[in-house]
Amino acid sequence: MDPIRECNIFHPVVLSAQLVKTHNLPPGRNYIIGSHPHGILCIGAFCNFVTESTGFSQKFPGIRPHLATLAGNFRLPILREYLMSGGLCPVNQKSLGYALSQKGSGNAVVIVVGGAAESLSCQPGVTTLILSRRRGFVRLALEHGSVLNSSTIVFFL
Repeated sequence: MDPIRECNIFHPVVLSAQLVKTHNLPPGRNYIIGSHPHGILCIGAFCNFVTESTGFSQKFPGIRPHLATLAGNFRLPILREYLMSGGLCPVNQKSLGYALSQKGSGNAVVIVVGGAAESLSCQPGVTTLILSRRRGFVRLALEHGSVLNSSTIVFFL
């Protein structure tokens, strides 16, 4: 694993969070994981799929997660290198297609399916899933023969 993912600075953020494995992900396939809820900053997806604070690589050996985020986050050179070193990639068809087809098998692209619309509807005690007109990830899975999985992230404080 690489040092950015194992950085201990992220561990205090998820003191009470845990990644619960409900089924195996064999490393011979590629996966698209739809993550929900978006929230304000996607901290749950970031901690589970970018850092090792919840033990992703021990629970899913041979799987390399790539959290997809807004392409605008990659415009600042130093921030771009930092994000890419953690396995993040732009959430566009070209980047996701590359991660699913050109990098071999054992890749998991994580897409927070609700996007900005879901983050803007965020309210305490209310969970909203926005999926209307958000079918591109399904088409991408069909085009690349990837398996669709879902991930619900809950923090217990």
